[in-house]
Amino acid sequence: MADEQKQQFNVNFVDTKPIFADEVALALKIKAMKNEKGAVEKEGQITMIFMDMMKSQAIGEFVINKSTAKALLKALSETVTNLEKQLSDKSMPPPPTIKTTADTSYR
Repeated sequence: MADEQKQQFNVNFVDTKPIFADEVALALKIKAMKNEKGAVEKEGQITMIFMDMMKSQAIGEFVINKSTAKALLKALSETVTNLEKQLSDKSMPPPPTIKTTADTSYR
């Protein structure tokens, strides 16, 4: 990622290398308990496990909340649409852009 994009993004990037994942497993983690009045209260997260099937290894596990998952769904949909458009276009691609689920348009 270019330095100017890192500055626009305003996040400290650690020294990591991209890892290829060709599969993602999704799981729900729901925690429930009864309150003092006997009503059930629930909270939950979505776990995403990224896998490299060539190596048969899980390479990362990320737990996100419901609002982040909804924003991710919208951001991914827009990004895939943009990818398909750019792949079918015969001109040189524009510089890469960064989308985050923190963007309020995804909430």
